[in-house]
Amino acid sequence: MSEQLVATLERYVEERKDSFIASLQQFLRHKSISAQNIGMEECALFLSDTMKSLGIETKILRREGAFPVVYGELKNPSATKTLLIYGHYDVQPPEPIELWDSDPFEPVIRDGKIYARGATDDKGNLWATIMAVKSLRDNEVEIPINLKFFFEGEEEIGSPNFKAYMEENKELLSANYTILCDRGIHESGRPQMYLGHKGIMSAEVKVKGAKRDVHSGQAPFIPNAAWQLVWLLNKLKNENEQIMIPGYYDDVLEPSAEDIALMEKIPFDKHEYCDIYGIRDILPGNDGVDALTSLLFTPTATINGLTAGYQGKGNKTIVPNEASVKLDFRFVKNQDPVKCAEMIRQYLQDQYNGEIEIDLGDVRTPSKVSAKAEIVQVSIEAAKEVYKQDPVVWPMLDGAGPMGLFGEILDAPAIIIGLGAPFAFANTHAPNENIGVEDYLNGIKLMAVIYYRYGKRGEA
Repeated sequence: MSEQLVATLERYVEERKDSFIASLQQFLRHKSISAQNIGMEECALFLSDTMKSLGIETKILRREGAFPVVYGELKNPSATKTLLIYGHYDVQPPEPIELWDSDPFEPVIRDGKIYARGATDDKGNLWATIMAVKSLRDNEVEIPINLKFFFEGEEEIGSPNFKAYMEENKELLSANYTILCDRGIHESGRPQMYLGHKGIMSAEVKVKGAKRDVHSGQAPFIPNAAWQLVWLLNKLKNENEQIMIPGYYDDVLEPSAEDIALMEKIPFDKHEYCDIYGIRDILPGNDGVDALTSLLFTPTATINGLTAGYQGKGNKTIVPNEASVKLDFRFVKNQDPVKCAEMIRQYLQDQYNGEIEIDLGDVRTPSKVSAKAEIVQVSIEAAKEVYKQDPVVWPMLDGAGPMGLFGEILDAPAIIIGLGAPFAFANTHAPNENIGVEDYLNGIKLMAVIYYRYGKRGEA
C-alpha cells in the first residue's frame, strides 16, 4: 500500500500544485512579525480557519501577555499511536527592506523558488504538514494515527511562553513522538533530518570602572572597563577554542558508535563549506567525521556582541567606564545546563576583581533520540520512498531549540525534519528568504507518507 500511496500522492500533488502554491502564498502574505507585534492575531486566525476547513478540530490557546498558539487535532478512535507536529507561524522582521529583490510579504516565484519572509522559516514547513492532511483525505486514505498540531507564535523571539503553554496543556498535547518541521533539505538535494540538538543559554556580562568616562590622559590611573572586559573574556576561552572553566567538560559524552556511523554518511566537504562562508579554513582545521564531531558534540562559548566607549565618527579620547558583552553558551548531551550556568557565573565572579553584573538567561537542555526509535525509522523509510534517495540523518543539530521540552514535559521525544530550502541557500533570517517549489511539494508528500506509515508500522 505504501508504494501505491506514494504514486497516488505524486499524481495528486502534481495535478494540484498551482493550488498548493497559491495557498502557501496566501499564508506568506500575513506578516506575523512577533518581534514587532505585527499581524500576529490575524495570522493565527487565518491558520486556525484553514485547519478547520481541512477537517482538523482546532482551537486557539491563550495566556496573558503571550501570542496565541494554534492547536489542532485529528482523532482516530481505533488508533494506538499519537504524533504531535510542531511549527511556528511567526517570522523574523524583514529589514533591511532595500536588500530584497521583491516585497517580502508579496511572495513571488523566480527560478523555481518562492521568495518571501517565512518561506522556509517556518511557514513553508508548517503549511506542508497540514496540506499533507488534505492530500490524504482528498484521496480517501485513512490517517491511522491520532494527529496533533502545536503551532506557536513566539519562536523568533525565543519562545518565552513555550514551556508554560506545554505545562498548562500537558494532557491535550500528549503524544508518543513529536516532529518539528523546520530548516530544509540537504545542500545535495537529499532529504534531511536531525535527531537532537544542543542546549543553550544566553548571557550578558557588564563590568564597571570609574563613575563616569574619564579623559584618556588619566589612563595610567583609571581602570579601563573595555580592557578589563577583554582580559576577562580571554580567561573564559583560549585560542584553541577551549572553555577554561575547571571541570566544564567533565560530563560531556563522546559520540557513540551509532552517532559515528551516522556522521560517516553525512556529505561534508570543508572546502565547499569554506567557499560558501568565505573563510580560509574551519576552526578545528580537520575534516570528515572529526570536523562533524567538533560541530555537534562540543560545548561552545560565543561572543555575540561587544559594547564599550565611543562608537561615533572620529575619535573621542576617553577611558570608558563601562563595557558589556552578549554571549551564548551551547551545551551538549549529558551536560546539566543549570549546573553549567552556575559554573559560568562563579568562574566569572572569581576571575574579575571589580564591579561586575552577570545576567544569565533561561536555559534549554540538550535533546537526543536514537536512530533506532520507531519515528526515526518510519521517517527514513518515508523519505527514501518520496525522494528516491537516502536521507541525510544528523545525530544532532549544531543549534538549539525547544526539542528537549517535548521529552521532558510530554514524554514525546522530538526529531526535526527539514522540508524547506537548503540552509546554505535559504537566506533564513536574511533578505530574499526562499523555498524551492519542489521542496515544498515534496514536503507535503513526505509528511503524508509519515502519517500513514507510522500508524501502519508493526501491523501484521
